[in-house]
Amino acid sequence: MLALDGGSPVIGKGQVAPWPHIVDDDRAAVLRAMDDATPWHWPMRTVQELEDAWAEFTGMPYVLAANSGTAALHMAIAAAGVEPGDEVLVPADTFLASASCVLQANAVPVFVDSDPETFTVDPALVAERITPRTRAVVAVDLNGLPADYDALAGITRRHGLTLIEDAAQAHGATYHGRPVGSLGDMSGASLNGSKTLSALGEGGLFATRDAEQFKLARRVLMFGEELPGQGRDYNARIMGWNYRIDVLAAAFARSQLGRLEEMSRVRRENGAALTEALAGIPGIRPPAVPEGMTHVYFFYPLLVRPEDLGLDDLPVAAFRDAVEKAVNAEGLGIMRWQHQPVPAQTLFQERRGYGRGCPWTCGHAEPGRVYRPEEYPVAEDICRRRLVLGQSFSSLGPPNDLATMRAFADVFHKVLVEERDAVVSLARRIAAESAEPAHTP
Repeated sequence: MLALDGGSPVIGKGQVAPWPHIVDDDRAAVLRAMDDATPWHWPMRTVQELEDAWAEFTGMPYVLAANSGTAALHMAIAAAGVEPGDEVLVPADTFLASASCVLQANAVPVFVDSDPETFTVDPALVAERITPRTRAVVAVDLNGLPADYDALAGITRRHGLTLIEDAAQAHGATYHGRPVGSLGDMSGASLNGSKTLSALGEGGLFATRDAEQFKLARRVLMFGEELPGQGRDYNARIMGWNYRIDVLAAAFARSQLGRLEEMSRVRRENGAALTEALAGIPGIRPPAVPEGMTHVYFFYPLLVRPEDLGLDDLPVAAFRDAVEKAVNAEGLGIMRWQHQPVPAQTLFQERRGYGRGCPWTCGHAEPGRVYRPEEYPVAEDICRRRLVLGQSFSSLGPPNDLATMRAFADVFHKVLVEERDAVVSLARRIAAESAEPAHTP
């Protein structure tokens, strides 16, 4: 019997460890940083240690720690020379920050649909969206899997564009042996507490190979000033912000970075084991990992497929919601993520921007830009079908192990095999309360 209907849940309270995985070394690192932080000064030694460690890990010589991944992406957009009216290509299926960083430069995001196998941006469609106004491409390492950087780099080099890697969800993953964070001309990564490299609170990392880009990004980080080096002259050269990272967050992230390779190995093994265990369970599609890439499963995305159960008359959303309710009741945290593609969000539908429609109506942008969600059918379908494990609540990271993954798989076997009829009945009740049409092949 489903736990929803009074049965015993498969996974008991406390059986799945939360993320991040905190050990005594992390606690000691934060205490040391607290002692070193007085008297207050900038840059803090702890912050520089994090920057140096990320530079060594990625092979990117110039690194700046920031107070969020969003800030790091804005720094990259500015360092790429993106100006008002310029266009930047962005995946349609991503978190808002991948596109809002473009708006922060008073530039215009142009969205690109997803690859149906990897869920990352489709390089062939990137090429189709390039115009004379295009200045850069933002590629997102979505869910924990790198985008196709060889294909993307070929396109951006051919057109003289800057390739910016949004590495927020995939620290520790690799692309043909190269680490995430080093795959574009520049990268911005989040250290949000839920990420595979965590600052426990908030934080970010900007990285580049180019000294001039580093100089421009540093101005954005620190009030538009030139520093460090000779000390502050309190003379803003450009519009800058206060994007400095908190020293305690930097200390925690630096400590976690020392274990990132091992934690990523565990994530890869857990993800592969879960995918193998779910292979025979109908009604869901586990994530794919192309040859030459590794996946670290910040999210473990599952697409629901009621049509594979012969339920062509059942709306996808109703089946998805029924599976979500049933799985959660069994003690396994699962949720939706990104309910629609980013261009379908109100910000882009109404295009109010900063007010009075800027940047779209400020005189620099190509007039008449509209965002039609139907132009991104793959991203729309993914958003409609997707449920995710991972993040903080059902982590694939340590100390969770292969036994934990077997428990995850047992939940899906119960919900979609043993008690499938009950789940389908729940889905039909949900469908009766909504007006969504059934799946159309």
